[in-house]
Amino acid sequence: MNARKEERKKVKKYFRHLAITLLFQAGTLWGVVGIYLIALIVQTMFLHPHLTEQQLEAQVVTPLSESGWPMIVAVLIAFIPLLIYRSKKFFTYDLRTTKRKMTVKVFVLGLFAVLGVNTMITPVMYPVEWMLNLFGYTAEPSREILEGSRTTSMFIYTCLIGPIFEEFIYRGAVMRSLERFGSVFAITISALLFGMMHGNIIQIPMAFSVGIVLGYLAKTYGIWLTVLIHIANNLFSELYSALPSAVWSTVFDLIMSAVLMSTIGIFLYKNKHHLKKWLSDIRQKQPEKRLWLYFFTSIPVILLLLTNFVVTILGIEKL
Repeated sequence: MNARKEERKKVKKYFRHLAITLLFQAGTLWGVVGIYLIALIVQTMFLHPHLTEQQLEAQVVTPLSESGWPMIVAVLIAFIPLLIYRSKKFFTYDLRTTKRKMTVKVFVLGLFAVLGVNTMITPVMYPVEWMLNLFGYTAEPSREILEGSRTTSMFIYTCLIGPIFEEFIYRGAVMRSLERFGSVFAITISALLFGMMHGNIIQIPMAFSVGIVLGYLAKTYGIWLTVLIHIANNLFSELYSALPSAVWSTVFDLIMSAVLMSTIGIFLYKNKHHLKKWLSDIRQKQPEKRLWLYFFTSIPVILLLLTNFVVTILGIEKL
């Protein structure tokens, strides 16, 4: 009994440290953006004291929301807590460990898997929006966030800086730090935290599902593969957003769905024996139920998930 109690304290302490680090990371991120915004507003009001609220929003808030530089600076600074948390392990283990060699074929199949998951999960937004509409709400603000970049700096953030550091955090520091509790637990929890981090009711299911795929790929082939796939996926999203009309978007959706589903179907058929063995291994390596209990009853973990939930709710507004 005492041994179980000691184990519980040790494991929950480990989860607590991880969640506190992620809370600091998120707080630092939005703190830097907030300070930048406040400084810009104060400067603008000092130089132009007679601006109305609408003029101030048009001159400061809107351009800032379309600029990627505040987020680029914030992401770089906010990564410091993760570096402190992982210390040398981040450079000697998280960035280097791999089981198999990354190849062009693996990259292409991995990218198709991620695009395929996105294609399959995307329709979830329609019933979600329908349910929200029943209660007089809409997720339109969340949908608007997914529109393509309007500035070069935002494009750099979306297609380069964001993907790199999201992989460093979730497939690097988070997943690798949880490996001691088993691959299934590490991949699932890192995917969950990755999904919730987006704070977007439309993105959460997609990011969680993609996080599972990326977690497996990072665990097997290393983090640099998932960095490249994440960058390619975001570039693909930018390309999709740049399509000139809804008609072209629909045609593109149909073509990509056919190609992706066919490719995934062929791959699954050709590798069915390996997949059966892999699924069997997963069942045998299921983490003990008390691990999930320890994780989800940790106060910092609850605060972290609650913070993400509140941000998600803020992306919903009345019709």
